[in-house]
Amino acid sequence: MLVIHRKITWLLIFSIISLGLASWLIWLSKENLEKASDRINLTHETIATIQQLSFSISLSAPAQTLQQQSDSLTQVSFVNRDQQPQIAALKRYLKQPTIDKPATLTLLASMLKEEKDLLNTRISQNQVMRQKTAYLLIGGRVGAALFVLVILFQLNNDITRRKKIQKHLEKAILEAQAARQMQEQFLANMSHEIRTPMNGIKGMTDLLLDTPLSQKQQELAGTIKSSSNNLLVIINDILDFSKIKAGKLNIEKIEFSLREILNNISSIFEHRIKKKGLRLNIELSSDIPARLTGDPYRLNQVLINLLGNAIKFTEQGHIQIKVDVQKRTEREATLFFTVADTGIGIAADSLPYIFESFSQAGEGGNHRYGGTGLGLAICKQLLHLQGGDITATSTRGAGSTFSFHLPYSYNDRPALEPSPAPVHIHDYSNLLTGRRFLVAEDNEINQRLIDYVLTRAGGTVQVANNGAQAIDYLRDDQTFDLIIMDLQMPVMDGYETTEYIRKDLQMSTPIIAMTATAMAGEHLQCLRSGMNEYMTKPFEFADLYKRIAVLLSYG
Repeated sequence: MLVIHRKITWLLIFSIISLGLASWLIWLSKENLEKASDRINLTHETIATIQQLSFSISLSAPAQTLQQQSDSLTQVSFVNRDQQPQIAALKRYLKQPTIDKPATLTLLASMLKEEKDLLNTRISQNQVMRQKTAYLLIGGRVGAALFVLVILFQLNNDITRRKKIQKHLEKAILEAQAARQMQEQFLANMSHEIRTPMNGIKGMTDLLLDTPLSQKQQELAGTIKSSSNNLLVIINDILDFSKIKAGKLNIEKIEFSLREILNNISSIFEHRIKKKGLRLNIELSSDIPARLTGDPYRLNQVLINLLGNAIKFTEQGHIQIKVDVQKRTEREATLFFTVADTGIGIAADSLPYIFESFSQAGEGGNHRYGGTGLGLAICKQLLHLQGGDITATSTRGAGSTFSFHLPYSYNDRPALEPSPAPVHIHDYSNLLTGRRFLVAEDNEINQRLIDYVLTRAGGTVQVANNGAQAIDYLRDDQTFDLIIMDLQMPVMDGYETTEYIRKDLQMSTPIIAMTATAMAGEHLQCLRSGMNEYMTKPFEFADLYKRIAVLLSYG
């Protein structure tokens, strides 16, 4: 009985212990299941965190790596900028059936969260992040083998350094812009300071030559005129070369007559050609449009440069200017120009370099003949700016031929009009007689020059020393037929004065701008301010008369 009782007692004890153990096991299993569930949920949250972190890293780092470690073996799975393949690899790995999912998962979520928060904070504050690493470890069992998956994100980006470089670049850009503005202002000032006295020298010499002079006086005045013209060419070359280098040379789009340009050039060089006993032949194709649209000033500059060189290097024989239509459509004509001479020619070894800056390809260099060596380089660059190009052929001792092409638009197809006769002062005497002119100019010599030119042609002139004084004259008397406006004046410049005349005084009197700066965009700025015409100093009398005639005839 005692034995049975003992057995029952032990059985009860065992049962109680078993029940307790079972209860404890059930409680433990439940807790483990809850923990496992929490860990699984945490795993999903971590995957989302990894995706966010990956996105942040992909914006900042040049490359990231995903390394898979198994025991002591390591291999690189991915190296790229996009983190999506890494996330996909992690998801695929977790879904594998061989993984003992109920097993304990070790997830260093707190470490990852700290790294993520630190990363986002420093990115938002533009702070440096050097070699910062975020780890995610997921452990489990496959049979008896332990696996560890390690995702390693490396951020190799120095945001502070990038910002510093960016600030340096921004500062360099501002400094470059300031330097360019200083260069533009220097060019404008130099152009004004040089061209203004040249206008007086050249203009007064022309007026002197139009008065009764002895033969000796004519020779002396002619020498002054020739020297001033040569000096003006050099000045223009230097200023234009500087403008081209600074990107500030303006190309116009206005209507013009090619024949008028060639007639003007012929009259400019008439004296030099006769003095050397040369002949100038000009041939124009009959199918050249009567009116072209482009930049007549730059075409004139190129032709004057080429013709001037031809005269300079030719002692006997002739010079020929020929213009043909190379290609023509309904709206555009490409003209082909040749300027040929029978001069000394250019050595074969010098020919490839004649269009380079400061090249002097004449016999023994240009020192015997004078010149800056900039003329041909400027011609080439001017033609390039207009969509053209220039080439040269030469035989030493037999002459040179310069050829260039330029595209022009046009609106009509008539044949070229007959050549107009050269313009002289008396041609406009009837037109200017009784006409009243207001001249706003601060330079005394230029005041006297313009006064003489207009008075000799029959007009009367009122001179204003600045824009403010010109406005005072206009308030008292609005019967002036035309205004000549210098752009750079004290108190009130030409732009301000013109805008005041147009807006406040409500006057439509024609205004011709006179400038010694001739910078890019100046012509357009004059037209926008309300001026009708634009001229650069030094100016030709015939050109001034012609523009006045057009404005007074057609308003």
